[in-house]
Amino acid sequence: MDFKDKKIVLKKIIYYLLGFLPLIVTFFVYPNIPEQIPSHYSTIGEVAKWGNKGEVLIIPFLLAVFTYARPRIFTDEFQIKIEDKVSDFAALLFIVSVNLLCYLQLYTSLNGIDSKTTFNFYNLLSCIICFVFMFLGYIFLNCDRDSSVCIKIPNYLMDNSIWKNLHHNLGSYWQSSSIVCLPIGILCGNTYILHLLTAEILFIILIPLVIILHYIKKYRKI
Repeated sequence: MDFKDKKIVLKKIIYYLLGFLPLIVTFFVYPNIPEQIPSHYSTIGEVAKWGNKGEVLIIPFLLAVFTYARPRIFTDEFQIKIEDKVSDFAALLFIVSVNLLCYLQLYTSLNGIDSKTTFNFYNLLSCIICFVFMFLGYIFLNCDRDSSVCIKIPNYLMDNSIWKNLHHNLGSYWQSSSIVCLPIGILCGNTYILHLLTAEILFIILIPLVIILHYIKKYRKI
């Protein structure tokens, strides 16, 4: 088995391990979960609704189904090789995200109302923003003008080298800023989480939009 084959086997092992591990862990801790668990939190972290402990199995089960079915669902979905690479990253990022959601659900189920002050809706929103732009950053670092997801700037407005430079800079910026903000969003307390969300919207969303407009205005062909 050559290095390339070993790399493919390792990718599959990691993929299936992440896909089935939450279900295995949930079955393992299931006897210790109370009969009634928090099923919905308000925006300030208070338990708004309680549910049956069986609900903790839903997300891990759906993730296991997706993990098993995904190679069959998405086989030969894209004709461009680079799109397949992005599709693989998107599937992995999705699985990692759902893993975190499953473990968060287990944590709140085991700790109940005592966990309400450590993680709420805004923490989750902060993490979602980070994951979305981490994914977009990866796309921009690997896309070309034929890619499904990229900034569609006509050739007559911007030449290919400037277009690539724009996407590389934005991709690097989105990935690095998302990686920095993700753990802060998880650990940030209720007092500061809205300030963090404001900073994320400013530095991850609004500033890159200004950069895009600047590139188009500065480098467009006359």
